[in-house]
Amino acid sequence: MPRTPQYGDPRDQVPLISSSLGVTLGLTSRAYIENATIENSQPPSFRAVALDVPDKRLSLHRFWRRLLGFLLNIGLFMVLFQAYKLVRRSFIQRGETLGYDHAEQILRLENRLHVGFELDLQRWVLSYGDWFVRTFNLYYFYFMPLFYVCCGLSILFAPVQWRFWRNVFLSSMLLALPWYALYPLAPPRFMTDYGFIDTSQVFGPNYFASNGAIQANRYAAMPSMHVGWSTIGALMLIACLPRIRGFPIGVIPAVFHVTMMTMTVMITGNHYFLDAVAGWIIVALSILMAWKVFDRLPFGLPRWLNPT
Repeated sequence: MPRTPQYGDPRDQVPLISSSLGVTLGLTSRAYIENATIENSQPPSFRAVALDVPDKRLSLHRFWRRLLGFLLNIGLFMVLFQAYKLVRRSFIQRGETLGYDHAEQILRLENRLHVGFELDLQRWVLSYGDWFVRTFNLYYFYFMPLFYVCCGLSILFAPVQWRFWRNVFLSSMLLALPWYALYPLAPPRFMTDYGFIDTSQVFGPNYFASNGAIQANRYAAMPSMHVGWSTIGALMLIACLPRIRGFPIGVIPAVFHVTMMTMTVMITGNHYFLDAVAGWIIVALSILMAWKVFDRLPFGLPRWLNPT
């Protein structure tokens, strides 16, 4: 074996390497024995944490707790949604009086802003046949179930953040209701003189034929909470779904959902583009309200509604 000028004959280093390896193995074995003694002296729950072995009973308990939280929170939302519609219904008479005048104001404003493209978008979709129109009608029809799916994913995978987004949703209800009273607005599908049609009534399924226990106020076009609540649901997806190499994969379904719903409400003739903008304004104000106001209130939701 060749010698090197710096270290000499490698065979001369064998005793040193052997002794170092022996000391290292001895220290490692001693540390392992001491750790094993400490872990075995602790109760089983502590050993499970110390050994990084998941406690199946704890995981199962968390799952059932979050499932119960999902059912309770969605049940609460369903009740509040019907109450929300009941309050909006009280504004119908005012909407029948002022809704059409306000609709003409919105159409003129959109033309001045060069964003009055709802009729062109509706005609473009109609040119592709009935099946294409029904796709958007179905997306509009299943708006609330899609929102509840976003809520469920947030409860199951991000229960702590869920409390904040729940407050955002409740804030959006409180902020949107006065707008409907102050500015009732007939939707585009009522403005048949301008060329709009009601795609839900013509092609089905008709969302307003069976829209829950409380009749909807059809003059509550602004703000569009179809777009607003879809945006809140999309933000839930971004917050709860995992990251892959630093990229939040929730962005992909979130962007698709908001884009699809924004197009859907205009294609079906239920909202103007400015209604969608108003919905995003409500979301921004709701986030601010949930962030700055809710924690300072002297009352709150009962703790048993929290999934954690």
